[in-house]
Amino acid sequence: MSDTNIVSASVDVEAGKKWLMEMIDISSPTGSEAAMGQYMLERFRALGLETRTQEVEDNRFNAIGILKGSGGGSSLMFDAHMDTSLTGMDEHDISVLGEMHPGFRAKAFMEDNFIRGLGAWNMKHALASYLMAVDALVKSRVRLKGDVVIAAVVGEIEKTPVETVTRPYQGALYRGAGLGTRYLATHGVRTDYAIVGELNDLHITAAHPGYCWFKISVLGHFTRTTAIERGVNAVKKAARVIDALDLWGRAYTRRETEAYAKETEQHPYYVVKPNVNMGAIEGGWPYKPTWSTAICNLYLDVRTIPGKDPIAVQQEVEQVLEGVSQRDPQVKTRVEMYMSNPGGRLDDPQSYLVKAAEKAIAQVKGKEPGRVPEEFGSYWCDMNILNRLGIPAITVGPGNEREARFDGKGEYVAVQELLDAAQVYALCAQDICNTARPQM
Repeated sequence: MSDTNIVSASVDVEAGKKWLMEMIDISSPTGSEAAMGQYMLERFRALGLETRTQEVEDNRFNAIGILKGSGGGSSLMFDAHMDTSLTGMDEHDISVLGEMHPGFRAKAFMEDNFIRGLGAWNMKHALASYLMAVDALVKSRVRLKGDVVIAAVVGEIEKTPVETVTRPYQGALYRGAGLGTRYLATHGVRTDYAIVGELNDLHITAAHPGYCWFKISVLGHFTRTTAIERGVNAVKKAARVIDALDLWGRAYTRRETEAYAKETEQHPYYVVKPNVNMGAIEGGWPYKPTWSTAICNLYLDVRTIPGKDPIAVQQEVEQVLEGVSQRDPQVKTRVEMYMSNPGGRLDDPQSYLVKAAEKAIAQVKGKEPGRVPEEFGSYWCDMNILNRLGIPAITVGPGNEREARFDGKGEYVAVQELLDAAQVYALCAQDICNTARPQM
């Protein structure tokens, strides 16, 4: 039996199921990842890995496990975040979800060969598959020349502190947006290649969009229902702004998608669809709607193709708002860009990293990876940071976002997908880490 077959046969799916369910049971919203970090360090030590921690801020640290190679080979990092996209708590999540299904709680359960619970696909499933892959490498006693690094990082989830009309969103709960991986790569943890296991149905994604967030304040003039004609209701005027931005957003998405496809010659791993979303609105007093409000804030998310200047996007948004004011002089606005997180891509689609992933996926799945579906090329992830900081990276992960988001039961991942991903990661490590380091 070949070394690759020995390693694949050594992948312990039962252990992987246990590890993932234990991870899901550890509540780890952004800012509260310490317990997950301790768990990962324990797992690393149990596998015999060298461990490192990086204190990113008080009580928040990256947990790193290293399977040392004998020397002379390329090094490979498996990167995944420990924070979850939701908190699992009604007071934080229900205003967006509408209803708290069990799959949105930090409590794992099995259902029809699926593991369900908060973090099951974003992205504790990848951490479990990384552990399964390295466990198989260790047990099979296959020698690797280069190091394999598992980086469990804090603060990836797309969120940032912001001041609003009614309350400040401040503190560690709101410090995400790649905080952990940015610290990781600028504080000594560097490898020749990296794989980020965000869910993409084990395709290869070599580009992801960035994003700009805008707070658009629509300004009116306070009055009461009894004298409504005397005031300017900011909520009503905001409706006009929303319609105009929606119209612009659809045109922007078409234009930018087509431009990027042309720039990248429609490469199947460079699929990016930069959508636009009006994500939040605030204004007035819900407990006293007899008064119209003088300010209504809108919060806009604009995805950007790699290389897009956020200032250029802001100028477009401002032009849209100027157009609304010209049509209705009562519409007065101000704009603040309070977040910009650039997109990124792997510069060389013929990189050895890509070729190794292609071979591994074909061996495990029985077919070559095809064109990335749009939903897997339209989210932001830590792959962007790694590429922008000089570590060639791609996204290859288990799970299907379309199924996970829209079945109505929260997050989940199929057990078979955990196994497939672990085998792909183990094969990639064997290939890459026994290949000479790339020439600089």
